[in-house]
Amino acid sequence: MISPLCADEAESLSGNFPENGALFGKIVDAESGEGLGWTQLLIEELNRSLSAHGDGSFHFFNLPPGGYTLKAFRVGYRDGAFRVLVAPGDTSEVLIRLSPSPVASQEVRVEALRSEGLSEIAQPELDISGKKLRQNLGRTIAETIDYEPGISQRTLGPAPARPVLRGLGGDRLLIVEDGERTGDLSATSSDHAVVIEPLTSERIEVIRGPEAFLYGSNTLGGVINVERGYVPAGLAHRVTGTLSLQGETVNRGYSGGASLAAPLGSFALRIDGSYRDAEDISTPQGALPNTAINTLNGSAGLSFVSSRGYIGAAGSYYESEYGIPPDPLAGHPGGVRVEVDRRHVEEKAEFYPAAKWLRRMELRHSFTRYRHSEIEYSERLQREIAGTGFDVLTHHLSGAARLNQSGLLRHGVIGVWGEFRDHSTPAGRNLTPRSREYSGAAYVYQEAYFGKFALNGALRFDAKQVDPLENVGRNTEAGLVRQRQFAGFSGSVSGLYKLNGVFSLGATLLRTLRAPGIEELFSEGPHLAVYTYEIGNADLGLEQGWGTEVFVKVSHTRGKFHLAAFRNDIGNYIFPENTGERSGRIFSLYEYRFTGQNALMAGIEAALEWQLFNHWYAGGAFSYVRGELSERNEPLPRIPPPEGRLSLRYQTGPISAGGGIRAAAEQNRCGEFEQPTAGYVVFDLSGQYNFSTGGVLHTFSLAIDNLLDTEYRKHLNWVKHIMPEPGRNVKFLYKIFF
Repeated sequence: MISPLCADEAESLSGNFPENGALFGKIVDAESGEGLGWTQLLIEELNRSLSAHGDGSFHFFNLPPGGYTLKAFRVGYRDGAFRVLVAPGDTSEVLIRLSPSPVASQEVRVEALRSEGLSEIAQPELDISGKKLRQNLGRTIAETIDYEPGISQRTLGPAPARPVLRGLGGDRLLIVEDGERTGDLSATSSDHAVVIEPLTSERIEVIRGPEAFLYGSNTLGGVINVERGYVPAGLAHRVTGTLSLQGETVNRGYSGGASLAAPLGSFALRIDGSYRDAEDISTPQGALPNTAINTLNGSAGLSFVSSRGYIGAAGSYYESEYGIPPDPLAGHPGGVRVEVDRRHVEEKAEFYPAAKWLRRMELRHSFTRYRHSEIEYSERLQREIAGTGFDVLTHHLSGAARLNQSGLLRHGVIGVWGEFRDHSTPAGRNLTPRSREYSGAAYVYQEAYFGKFALNGALRFDAKQVDPLENVGRNTEAGLVRQRQFAGFSGSVSGLYKLNGVFSLGATLLRTLRAPGIEELFSEGPHLAVYTYEIGNADLGLEQGWGTEVFVKVSHTRGKFHLAAFRNDIGNYIFPENTGERSGRIFSLYEYRFTGQNALMAGIEAALEWQLFNHWYAGGAFSYVRGELSERNEPLPRIPPPEGRLSLRYQTGPISAGGGIRAAAEQNRCGEFEQPTAGYVVFDLSGQYNFSTGGVLHTFSLAIDNLLDTEYRKHLNWVKHIMPEPGRNVKFLYKIFF
């Protein structure tokens, strides 16, 4: 049985099924009756999702008896939400009609945690999947989302690029994969890559506000969650999968990937893999040396699925070799070659108890071994030698209880999280002493609805202990090496008021907490890959931030618009400060000492997508952030300049084509010893086409970045003084779904 929760129409038929309860159905266009293949479907209460087959049909098996909310999402159609009743031993057969949307949405949202919750409507947030993910797909996660409002990328060559959101990066912007931390060291230094391959990612989303505290306390910038689906959560009706092939001209690069999901009785199997290879980046001034990249990535997961939940495990492997460009004046004249490999194993279980107040229980454990080696070329020895290296072993353990609706309260979560890290460096390559870190947290999250007003909030307690295993009791350049302990509360509250069906107003208040890492506390030595001699500060305390944001959202049948203003006051803002002094050990390197100072960051952010007339759509975005060290009244270093973009797109049926302009103003508010950067204007073109035949969806994406081969530089590029940004780049992606 099914009943609609929105304007779309649905019909219900009943039938008998000898096994557990099931849901069969088909999704069609409300006007033409044509099946809508590859529509995303979600059973909210069970966190079960799948894609419809090419003809629009779908099948959910092993459903516990009861009522559920079935949601449907497809590009170019209005989202649908329906109530479905599953009886014991029966199957429900449903026919869902989705109405075309005047605005050709580029997003597909399938996230049980935020479905129909305040966190989906109260905060300006980003969700990239489907067409938009294919169109923007880059070499890294940072490059893939770089054109979105408020987002920049910190680069030291193309491979180790990392996102920066509203001027905040590093450990203030969590990057998680399937909701869990990756175990890499990308947050600690500009030469460390994020170990996530975008080619096999299903969705990339930015989470802000109270919901971000489900992932950590240091979320002033937010959380970037990359969905891969390592551990299968449900059974597919048949074998499904994808094949991808990508190429680009700026580095003669190519990549290929594949994924497969298959039912094996009561077991669900998922495997994926990808390979990427690229040569040095080409710029208008010539090739940027030592920027090649080679990456191999794969995973396999298996789950046992029953009517009351699932239990499964997955393993993944990531191996990459990439270069850091040389800087003859401030580091290593030959550059540095970096080798990375990560082995990751995780186990996950979800249980749907027969409790009135409890919707779902989740348990999860993961183990990650991460190895990072920086290989240098010695002019004296005329051969490569091992430079800085890291070995990190990480365990994560977490549990969460997701609560049923109770009166005005919805989507409540109670959870705990723990982490153990063993951080070591090979003999003779120690930038930091070997250490162990123990972290733990407990949190609660809740949403409440009062007619046109909605409220959500989170409260979290974190504790962390850092135990150095070397040089304990010794006074170093960083200070007295000793055990450090940190603890404190963080949290957020956000409110939204719907003026009518079009306009909404909201505000968010948050308090964040960040404990210093081992690198910030006890580093002492050269880090040639980033051209620095780093000295920690063993006396650093907690970094605590207060963030406020007010925003307005417009949601119209012709488009959408949001405008936000924010302010972040950060006490004891921790960063490596250039002292202007040369290292006594390696004269070519400047000393960077970690310090904690009060900082203020404030800015605005806006985004617009609007239908001009039939088939024509315009888009735009603008972001501005200003940062300063409050006590010294000096600019905060490495803050992006004002940035914006404009786009115009034509779309009819399976074809879309358009162009855009990316621009940035000059950045002359620089920190001490930081160089200003000129503004720029860059033009891009893009197009997409898709068709289906024989139950297979074929998609083609073509883009030309930097159409006019413009020479320009980005302020957050550490090697901007050596070479400009990449020149003209023709990118092609062919992806099939079956």
